[in-house]
Amino acid sequence: MREQTEESNISGVVRVGVVTPTLNAERYLERTMESIWSQEDERLNVRHVIVDGHSTDRTVEIAQRYPSEVVVAKDGGMYEAINRGMAMVEGDVIGYINADDEIGSGALRTVVDALTRHPDAQWVCGRLEYIDGDDRVLGAWTPVPMTLRAYAGIGWSCVPQQTVWVRHSFYERVGPYDTVFKNCADYDWYARAMRLSPPLILPQVIGRFRLHESNLSYDAEKMERESRMIQERYGGTGPAAYVRGKLLSLRLNARNPAWLVAKKTGKITFTPSRV
Repeated sequence: MREQTEESNISGVVRVGVVTPTLNAERYLERTMESIWSQEDERLNVRHVIVDGHSTDRTVEIAQRYPSEVVVAKDGGMYEAINRGMAMVEGDVIGYINADDEIGSGALRTVVDALTRHPDAQWVCGRLEYIDGDDRVLGAWTPVPMTLRAYAGIGWSCVPQQTVWVRHSFYERVGPYDTVFKNCADYDWYARAMRLSPPLILPQVIGRFRLHESNLSYDAEKMERESRMIQERYGGTGPAAYVRGKLLSLRLNARNPAWLVAKKTGKITFTPSRV
């Protein structure tokens, strides 16, 4: 029987903790902030921590217009900043959103309601929208149930980060993001989470991933190297894992045909990480 915690049954006023790492993020930060603070209602209280790596633009000025806690500190990269924020933020449910992405409209209420209905679920993910710099929707996709071996075998994280929310107690069980990875720490964290409990997958739009020119450059060689490390950690190498990964890819494409077309036609260009 899965371990029960003090947070297994969510009721009453729920605190949701949100972390945002920032560095010279003034261009889209206000839209991100609005997506966070619009989530509050009479039964949902938002706690938001921004961890800023000494921005030289108006990032901190914009952040201070909102009731967020802003911490300015030099760090060793995005995941170290997220770990710092996760250690500080209060909430029954917690997660992070990057400074150019958005939480879907009403998504935190959807998440809290789902965790209330499913007390054994420890974390959730859901449908992700891709948007451009002008908020136009480019496409969307919904993840599918998967095993850890298939997830490792596919070779990339098909759990959409912008839609992931976890019970605070479960985050503590899984532990912080591994800062050995500069590009793929999400992939590693979700694999560790799957060892303990599968995610509850929601059909609603939970997050929005902004594709724009500033996030189109990343170190492809480093991505490949880190992804391979994760595959080796979690049994994602070898012929059997390759087949599991291919089958998972086929299921994702079958579940999301419009997303597949958008990828094939170049409407959606994947940028798996922020460097």
